[in-house]
Amino acid sequence: MTKAEIPLKTERLHTVAPYIGKMRPEIAGWAIETVSKPGDLVYDPFCGSGTVLLEAWLKGRDAVGTDLNPYACLISRAKLNPYMPHDVDNVHEKLDYYATLVAKIKPTVTLDEIPEWVREFYNPETLVDLLAWVKVLKSCNDDFGLACLLSLAHHQRPGFLSYPSSHTVPYLRTKKFPPSEFPELYEYRPVLPRLEKKILRVYNSLPSLDFSLSRNIYQQSASSIETERKVDAIITSPPYMGQLDYARDNRLRLYLMGVENWSALNKEISPSATRFVEEFSACLNSWRKNLRHGGKLAIFVGTTTNTTKKTT
Repeated sequence: MTKAEIPLKTERLHTVAPYIGKMRPEIAGWAIETVSKPGDLVYDPFCGSGTVLLEAWLKGRDAVGTDLNPYACLISRAKLNPYMPHDVDNVHEKLDYYATLVAKIKPTVTLDEIPEWVREFYNPETLVDLLAWVKVLKSCNDDFGLACLLSLAHHQRPGFLSYPSSHTVPYLRTKKFPPSEFPELYEYRPVLPRLEKKILRVYNSLPSLDFSLSRNIYQQSASSIETERKVDAIITSPPYMGQLDYARDNRLRLYLMGVENWSALNKEISPSATRFVEEFSACLNSWRKNLRHGGKLAIFVGTTTNTTKKTT
């Protein structure tokens, strides 16, 4: 595909929450149109943040994806299940309802058992507010709202919730923004107005969507899925063989989702080149069973690994 053939428009729904190592939407869209047709079932075994799945939905395909990373699955579910369009009053009513639930449970939220490394990112009052909102959105099974909230978890700009920090790999930037010189960056930041702005930015730019198409996300191994119907096309970009630390770089968001041991998860979802090759054969056997006769397989792979050869 030439540069001139790549569409310029990228739907804002793709940016509902940050994620490292994403496939470019225009590349995913090109692949979908090349190896499938409207009405087909497109499967992404390593769906990550759902770029392929969203593009498949936008182009009139059914979509199914798997991933081991709960944060990735959340973002994918959010992209494929946004609030119903053309009803902004309902969005405001929903947020008002959540706010009443948050107000009720905030007095019960304590920071005593929150790890120090998490607490150091937030004004204590902000963190209580954030934890209450996470609990409410999770209890209401609102993946779209929760993904929007976690997208605001950390950054240095006022629209985000943390003390000054990086936007991807979470680390504090107190040396560049010392509290004595930037006290306003360390004050309480209420969740609701920031979350509302984030949700409405995405919601007000929703594209035309066909909610009758099937969209399913499963948090499981790419080698174990059994689809209800044969898949017409498998389009995926596997993990970067240890080049990216998907759990480490999202450890703060994962903690808010309830994943405390990000290191153990990182070993699963950011495999070494050797383990990746070993496990990929099992994936191919599984995909062979699910892909219809004549179906297409498109795999986008990188050319670098985390393996260093030693010479003696």
